[in-house]
Amino acid sequence: MANCERKESQNAYICKREYLGILTFESTDEDQEDRSMQPIYVKLLGTNMNNKLNSMMDHMWDGFYTGQKRMSRFQSVFDGTRGNVYDISYTGSPAKAQTFVFNSQNKAAGATIRIAYPSAVSRNVAKDGSIIEYNMWDEKLRQYGPILQTKCGENRYMGVVNILEFYITSDCELKVTPRDAIQTLVRMEWTLDAFFADGGTTTFMDRVAASLGIHASTIKIVSVYEGSLIVNYEIQSPANDLSDLYAIQEKQKQLYMTNQLNLGAPLLDISTATHTQKGVATDALNTSILVADGKTQPGFGYTPFIITKTPTNSPDAFKQTPATTLTPAATTTTNTPQVSTVVSND
Repeated sequence: MANCERKESQNAYICKREYLGILTFESTDEDQEDRSMQPIYVKLLGTNMNNKLNSMMDHMWDGFYTGQKRMSRFQSVFDGTRGNVYDISYTGSPAKAQTFVFNSQNKAAGATIRIAYPSAVSRNVAKDGSIIEYNMWDEKLRQYGPILQTKCGENRYMGVVNILEFYITSDCELKVTPRDAIQTLVRMEWTLDAFFADGGTTTFMDRVAASLGIHASTIKIVSVYEGSLIVNYEIQSPANDLSDLYAIQEKQKQLYMTNQLNLGAPLLDISTATHTQKGVATDALNTSILVADGKTQPGFGYTPFIITKTPTNSPDAFKQTPATTLTPAATTTTNTPQVSTVVSND
């Protein structure tokens, strides 16, 4: 880091930087004193700065022995120069709910934080009790728009890699929590280019909303990628009511299991789960596989049947007709090429 002087006797650097501060973050899960996320690495992208953090010291005693509990709270030196981006990497499962605070004497300090999660569970970023929605979806980038560092709490989710990005400024407190949502992954027999040519994410959300009888604003696209075409989306309850969310999920399952939800292309694979804010990070995801290889799956009260034929579920439909072998014709006077000989007297 520029403008830093090494102090061997202190095993430290003395730095003169205008935007330095302290980033404090901690778990607010029920198991915050029992489950370990550490060590945690806080790396400033584009530099060799990579702080290795441990959790707070155990000061709890159980008779002669320590209580073996540690508060999952961490602090790191943080350079809030505009444009800086930090990766926070957990060696254990990240907490479901976390609080982040950045303190600097320079009120203009701020930086972007990136957290790679092990799963695509839906999350909120909130400031002062109000949820800050993701940046607008960018059809050209085919993901949510990049962080421009315009305000504290600006955020986006990067699908496939499962990275949550958000911008934090001095004296700003942000809470990252799971959101109550239905998360569904659909694989369709379609190409990425054809999907976006057909209206892309806007048309997709309109189709889901019309089928379920809900407003399109309650549907969020998580990711869109190839293979054939995979769309990962989530549905939130407009009334923030879990019973309402469960009712929507049951209706969606019914439509998928009876092949009545038209998304614009044949369906190959469908999996869905309802995630809530309850519990801790080690909870099972309870994902239901509704359709696999174009065939509805048993166990949901419906008779399994094929909704999209594939070479594996309907091999006879994809058998190629053997090519007809042609027998060489016999040589006759009628099919033998006639050769004319021209004699010149010149």
